[in-house]
This record gives sequence, C-alpha cells and structure tokens, in this order.
Amino acid sequence: MEQSSAAPLFWSPLPLYTRFRYFVILCAIKTLLAVGWSIRKLVVPLGLAPSPSGKPTFSKVYTCRPNLKHRVFFPKSYQSGESLPLYINIHGGGFAFGSPEHDDEFCIFFSNHFNLLVISIDYSLTPWIAFPVPTQDVAAVVTAILSDQTLPIDHSRVAIGGFSAGGNLALSACQLPALQGKIKAAIPWYAPLDWSVNYAYKLASRPYKNPKDVDRLAAIAPIFNNMYLPSGTDQRDPLLSILYAKKEDLPEWIYTISAEYDMLGDEARRMMAGLANLQELTESERYAFEREGGRLRWTLVKEAKHSFTHWWLKRGKTADLARPIAEKWFMEAGKWLTEQAFASQT
Repeated sequence: MEQSSAAPLFWSPLPLYTRFRYFVILCAIKTLLAVGWSIRKLVVPLGLAPSPSGKPTFSKVYTCRPNLKHRVFFPKSYQSGESLPLYINIHGGGFAFGSPEHDDEFCIFFSNHFNLLVISIDYSLTPWIAFPVPTQDVAAVVTAILSDQTLPIDHSRVAIGGFSAGGNLALSACQLPALQGKIKAAIPWYAPLDWSVNYAYKLASRPYKNPKDVDRLAAIAPIFNNMYLPSGTDQRDPLLSILYAKKEDLPEWIYTISAEYDMLGDEARRMMAGLANLQELTESERYAFEREGGRLRWTLVKEAKHSFTHWWLKRGKTADLARPIAEKWFMEAGKWLTEQAFASQT
C-alpha cells in the first residue's frame, strides 16, 4: 500500500506570542526535569528510587558531532576478539528532553540478556534546533559508529531502535542514503509516526479504561510539535511521518511495539498495516500481527501507557509493578531480534 505520493500538507505558522509562550514553557519543563533527575540520583542511596543495575562500559564522542556523548555497553559475557551484533538505542523525550543516561537500565538488560553491543546515542534537542537536524545527527553518529574500527561490530547484524521520539528518529535516519542497506532491523517503541492527522483524531483512536481518563501526551504534544517543526514543514515528509516512507527505504525487519492507552498507538498500527499491505485488520490483528516470516511484526501492549517500559523512572510499588511488564516486552523484542532478524541470512 503506497502512501508516499500523497499531496504535501504544510505545518502552519504560529502567532509570535504563542511561539514565545511555548518556548518559555518548554525551557521551564526542561529545567524542572533536569532538577528532578539530579534529585532522583541523590535519593537512590536512601532507597527512595530504584538502584541502577550498572553503568556503561565507557562513553564516546565522535568528531562528526563533538557536542554529543554516547554510552557504550558491552555484555558481561564478552570475550576479547569476539564480534558482536550491534543495537543502537535512541532515547525519547518529545525531541526536547531526555538523554542516553535515561535508558541505561534497558541498555544493560538488552546487552546482557542477548549478548549485544548496545550503544545509546544522543542527538540535538529542540527548541535550539528543529526538524530534520536530529535525524541528521543520528545518521551521522551511526555512520561514525559503523566506521569505528575500535568497536567489535558484526556488520551483518546491526539494528536500531528507540523510545517515543527516539523510535521516530530511528526509522527516519534509516532512510538517509548514508545508512541505506546498513541497518538490518528496527524496533520503534510507542513512536510518533504520522503528523498528517490532528490531535482530536489521535485521541479518538485510542480506548479509555475509564470515561474520565485523559491522554498524558495531549496537553504537551502541541508544545513539542510546534517547537520541533519549522513553519511550512510538509507533515507528510517521510523523514517526519514514517507512515509515508517507502518500504524499500526502511530496514527489512521491523518490530513496532505500542501501548493501548496511548494516542500514538493507532498511527503505528496504520504504518505497519500499510507496510504489510493489509487493507483491513481483524479484531486480533488490531493488537498484534506478524507478516513476511516475521519481517514485519506489530504489537499493541494491552493496558499499557506511553513510557510503560521505563519502570526505573517510577517509585515504590509503581516501579515494582511496572518492571516485570517492561522486562517481558524487552525479552519479546530481544528474542525477535536475535532469533529471527539476526538469524536470517537475507
């Protein structure tokens, strides 16, 4: 189902006052989150936040983007001289927040359970930059990683993935010429994949457990989007709205994982249905399907919300309840990657 030929849909300019207001709000949120992260690290010894499972093996900077630092994780089982499959992780945060450090728990888990070299990369954040700079950052950094002779990379087994905005950037960067044919698989987690539909459509597309429930992204999505997208951006640009990308420009293997109680779930489902050329979905396929021998796989995690994976950013019983659910899906994704995508000879 080809969608890339759709007519352009241009992002409208904001009134100057509204743009300034969004800028101030975004900067304030960034400051509060930075302070909160610092406090969280201080209270870990007091038992008020989960203790980290470990640290990266080392950090690395590449000359192509000297202001960005990336975190490298070797599995505990690594033996010197061994080549490792590579998984590149991209953090989320609405293109405005976050850092590779926020995904350490996932990276450690993925690296050790599946014997992967995991590199958690950084990218420039809005409001200081705008689309498509983060895509270009990711492509440049990944190219540098793949050219890095000091890393024991098995170039036949390279995958990329990310959470939320990071999932979008993973699929966006893969379309650029520098990475074509170099990335075998991708795992986007609850990623924004279609800017061509409005907020009301997205909110109506997801179920609500209780009539009074709201979507946690609804209030801040306009701020993220208007800071990230320059006026006049084509909302159907395949580097932005991956739903409009050509299948041949994306990795051969894609496993998309979304959350049931998330306004972004429907666009991921529509993207995967389009890639699989499915005109209609059965009720069960609205939650999961697999096509082309596993090359295209889709899951909507029931009763999960956006960011359900990041149990370590929660506290107390909430973290305890979230951890097994998150790790269940980390295992599912890792098994698909290592036992299907990386095991394939094509």
